[in-house]
Amino acid sequence: MSAQSPKLPEAASIVVVQTAFLGDVVLTTPLFKALRRLYPGAAIILMVTPQAKPLVEDDPHLDAILTYDKKGGEGLLSAVAKVRKTAPDILLCPHRSHRTSIISALSGAKLKVGFADAGFSMVYNSVVKRDMELHEVDRNLQLLTGLGAEVLDEDRVLHVGYGDREKGEVEGFLKGLGVDPSSRFVGLCPGSVWPTKRWTAEGFAEVATELIGKNFVPVLLGGPGDREQADEVGALLSGNGGEYVDAVGRTSLKALAAWMDLMEVLITNDSGPMHVAAARGTPVVAIFGPTVTGLGFSPFIEESKVVEQRLECRPCGLHGHKRCPEGHFECMTKVSPETVLDAVMVLLKKGQ
Repeated sequence: MSAQSPKLPEAASIVVVQTAFLGDVVLTTPLFKALRRLYPGAAIILMVTPQAKPLVEDDPHLDAILTYDKKGGEGLLSAVAKVRKTAPDILLCPHRSHRTSIISALSGAKLKVGFADAGFSMVYNSVVKRDMELHEVDRNLQLLTGLGAEVLDEDRVLHVGYGDREKGEVEGFLKGLGVDPSSRFVGLCPGSVWPTKRWTAEGFAEVATELIGKNFVPVLLGGPGDREQADEVGALLSGNGGEYVDAVGRTSLKALAAWMDLMEVLITNDSGPMHVAAARGTPVVAIFGPTVTGLGFSPFIEESKVVEQRLECRPCGLHGHKRCPEGHFECMTKVSPETVLDAVMVLLKKGQ
């Protein structure tokens, strides 16, 4: 459907509200691309958390970014005021929280599009069924049907960008450690917001040690909240005499995309960096424990492998838990380093 279609509602200002986790924001970026295709002359505005803003600052399809610091205590009415100031004609809400629906209800938008399973979904005057058999990328794109628009294959593209500053930040960090930026790097992301999503430090270290023996340089990646997991892996690697780079929390979030461009493969838990890697075209080996690919959050890239144990208790939730509900944590402890390494080698050979 073209932007000139009479069935497409007119809009000079479109707001998308997505204040969920970092990975969720990355999985929403195809929606921005599709909206630009449909509305080339409209102002497309995104509301995200301050933490997520660096991931979308360089998105070519956005005209403005609003931030809502909900975890920092910013009031709901403040977020509403920011949205209302843009005078939105259309407001789309991939995020399904009650709070997001309240923002939508008070936004002043003429057309409010949200999912049928959202909290307070009655505030939306165009409601879209969320198809759980689809990937989250495609579920988000289904919001376009609430505009009467068609989803095209060309819309299904993730985007996380960065600039020369971030490239220089990463290269400067490596040179400061005496590491050649042209080395063969593999990324390790041992952290996750949810403890049960974290594969064992021993597993990450064993795979990294094998890769060091194959002349790769492992790079530990993640944010400041992943420090404990990184230290555990790092201690095991140091104990084995292996050389590695610890970049966890030591460069900016926006630089994560620049790091991904240096990696030949990323080994990660089911977490935000997995989606950043997919957006940059970096092959991914993802270790899934309490979650499963059927939930719709698998790596959105063909060059990927998911390593998992098939247990009757999986999935035990949409995200994960602080502790294993069954008390055994076999979904992670039974994932062998040999299986993960095999998946890594398959992707490395494909990339040659």
